[in-house]
Amino acid sequence: MSTTLSAPCPAKINIGLHILGRWPNGYHILETLLVPYPQLYDDLDVKILPGWDRMDLLMSGIEVPEGDENYLEVAYRLLREGLGRPLPAIRVRLHKRIPISAGLGGGSSNAGTLLRLLGKLLDLPPELLHTLAARIGSDVPFFLYDEPMLARGTGTELTPYPFSLEEYEVFLLTPPLPCSTKVIYRGLRPSYWSRTPIEPILRQPISTWRDHLHNDLEWVSFQIYPSLIVLKKALYDAGALYASMNGSGGSLYGIFPKS
Repeated sequence: MSTTLSAPCPAKINIGLHILGRWPNGYHILETLLVPYPQLYDDLDVKILPGWDRMDLLMSGIEVPEGDENYLEVAYRLLREGLGRPLPAIRVRLHKRIPISAGLGGGSSNAGTLLRLLGKLLDLPPELLHTLAARIGSDVPFFLYDEPMLARGTGTELTPYPFSLEEYEVFLLTPPLPCSTKVIYRGLRPSYWSRTPIEPILRQPISTWRDHLHNDLEWVSFQIYPSLIVLKKALYDAGALYASMNGSGGSLYGIFPKS
C-alpha cells in the first residue's frame, strides 16, 4: 500500500464563549460558535508505509515544545485501541504555521484532520471518529468537519450552524503571549460567567454583539496579560464591528466591514 493523503489543518475562531454553569465533576458548561479560519493552517501529509502499528512523525515550521505526547500520536494510538485491530504504519509530515497556545486550535486541528483522513481511508463510521476525537480534547471533534458548529457542554456537543463571514474581513492578531487553557479555566470565577446562551445573540446584527456577546475567559487572560486589553481596544478603534479573544487566548480577532 503506497497511498499518500494530504490536507490542510485550519485554525478556528470562537464567536462568543459563554460559561453557563459547571458540572458536578468540575468541568465548565459552555456555549460557543466554532468557525473555521482557513486563511491560517498547518500542512499535513500522511504516507501509508509497509507494516503495522507504527507512526513516524516529521515536523517543521513553528517549533512545538517537547514534553507531552503529541496530539497526532494520541490520535493514532486511540484509533488503534478503538478499532481493536492493527493500523497501517504511517509517516506523518506536519508543517506548522498556527501559533502554539494561542487559542487557535492548532494541535486539535492536527489530530482531527489525521482522524478524518484515516477514517476516510479505512471507511470508519463518523460516530467512532467523534467519540475518539472527544477523548483527545474538547476542540478536536470540531475539526472532523468543515463548517461552523455551535458547541455546547464541554465543547464536544456539536450542531451545524448556518453562519458566514464572507461579507466581512476578519483580522487576526497573534501576539507572542501563550496562554495555558488549564491555568485560564482554574482562574475562572463564577462571577465571570455570562450564564446566557449565545445563539439568540448570534441571530442579531454583528454591530450589536459588542455589548452582549462575550468570551468569558477574557476575564482571566486579560488579568495575566493586560496588553491584550490594549490590543482589543485597538481593533475597535480601527473600526471593528466586533472584536474578541480566541478560546483561552492569547490571539484576538476583529470583524470589519469589507472595504
